[in-house]
Amino acid sequence: MKKKIKIIFIGTSNFASYHLKGLIKNLYTISCIITKPDTRANRGHKLTFNSVKKLAIKYKIDILQPKSLNSIILIKNIMVYKCDLIIVIDYGLLIPNNILNIPKLFCINIHASLLPRWRGAAPIQRALLENDLKTGISIIKMNNFLDQGDIIYQVEYNILLYDTYGSLYKKLAVLGLQGLLLILNKIKKREKIKFKSQNIHMIKPTYAKKISKIECKLNWYLSAKKLECMIRAFNPQPGTHFIIQNQRFKVWQAEVITNFSSNDKIPGTILLVNKYGIQVNTINGILNIQIIQPSGKKQMNIQNFLNFNQYKSIFIKNNVIT
Repeated sequence: MKKKIKIIFIGTSNFASYHLKGLIKNLYTISCIITKPDTRANRGHKLTFNSVKKLAIKYKIDILQPKSLNSIILIKNIMVYKCDLIIVIDYGLLIPNNILNIPKLFCINIHASLLPRWRGAAPIQRALLENDLKTGISIIKMNNFLDQGDIIYQVEYNILLYDTYGSLYKKLAVLGLQGLLLILNKIKKREKIKFKSQNIHMIKPTYAKKISKIECKLNWYLSAKKLECMIRAFNPQPGTHFIIQNQRFKVWQAEVITNFSSNDKIPGTILLVNKYGIQVNTINGILNIQIIQPSGKKQMNIQNFLNFNQYKSIFIKNNVIT
């Protein structure tokens, strides 16, 4: 093994670019990056680059953006780099065997959960939705099954009461980079890397399917706690919302009121509105909305929100939110 590890980096998201930037700052040799094709965004359909590609351009790293990972031309292009290691982070597609078998060592993946819990596309959001007490980072040796490779490194993080998708995303990125640098340092020193099967955990695997639009609408026939978990899980993306009098409002922060209930009111009934929040009845408990966003407006706390007369007249006691 040479002192410098030749790395091919595969990733697409901001989570991936955080790790790529960390590798570059720590002077690791990135021979090439593979990322998804450019997309067109906004009304002008302007071609946009993802954050991984932007970093690659900045640091003059070769870029491959295949439409398919099964292309023979792609395999030949990857083999030219004679890489020691392939690092895959949040790419968005399953990596086929003909790529997994290319590096001299192996392919590793950084995943934002404590595998085998929350394999799949949305592990951070699913952990929050299920009110998990902890999550973490798993680094695995990849195989051709989704997030099922042997564990090389794992670290736990205790989820805080007010953690959101946004805050967890940043915290787990930091933990992921720390773990990645630790593994790479072991490889450089030619230390033995230990692999641990996910099956020995005796934990039933769970799958973090992609978030759908229908999940983002607040359903008052769920418990107040479940709704509060939804609000944190979808903050800042894609956001939760409700509709009242044909107007759409996003909710960015709320709390559960446990010392009060109103069994005589249907779920969705507004029980109280004051500067501290909008209290809405649910099937189990009261949800107190604290930060709200009317369509076309910025986020605002309830005190500022109630300064707008057009909203104050809608959010009155006993009105029902759908």
